[in-house]
Amino acid sequence: MVARLGFGGSEFWVADESPEHCNFSPESLGGGTVRMVMVAKDPDAAFARAVKAGAMEIWPVRKDYGWRLGRVVDPFGHHWEIGKPLEG
Repeated sequence: MVARLGFGGSEFWVADESPEHCNFSPESLGGGTVRMVMVAKDPDAAFARAVKAGAMEIWPVRKDYGWRLGRVVDPFGHHWEIGKPLEG
């Protein structure tokens, strides 16, 4: 299974594990190999849409380290932080 995703005019692809193509899931590797942060104007709304679409909440959107930020894991096992930097 391959999913083509888009956000703010950019697109990216995620896929199920396929060892024959050297594509391994974070679950098989014991965790992800990258940190993905999606910056959104309204992180609360983007986070809610992700959860509604099937992502699982790791931690809710909150103020932390100068950001409003939450974390989800998608059905493929990839972790996403969704947020925006706080001003001033």
